[in-house]
Amino acid sequence: MRVCPREELRPGLVKVVALGKDRHGLPREGLVLIDGRGDVRCWVNLCKHLPIPIDGGSREFFDEHGAHLFCGTHGAKFRLHDGYCIEGPCSGDALDAVEVLEEDGVVYVVPPPVGD
Repeated sequence: MRVCPREELRPGLVKVVALGKDRHGLPREGLVLIDGRGDVRCWVNLCKHLPIPIDGGSREFFDEHGAHLFCGTHGAKFRLHDGYCIEGPCSGDALDAVEVLEEDGVVYVVPPPVGD
């Protein structure tokens, strides 16, 4: 699934993409971003503590320093490069990754199969 030209991504920006439906028929979203190492990542927009969107619908995804993804509901902080939770009720767990591909300067994601 095409996301955007890579040049449209920059640190501090999240592109939200639809990933189809989960096994319950609910919509899934991916959070496409540039991590602190300059790599493109995509994480499923669900907190690991309870399966609700980490932004709670606010579309604000980062902590106060812009260094981590932040769950405003649970206070969990996730590293950008590996989705690992470093603080909060799900410490030690990690966000679910979505495969990212780049071809000819364009970013694509491969949505997980329904049921994942």
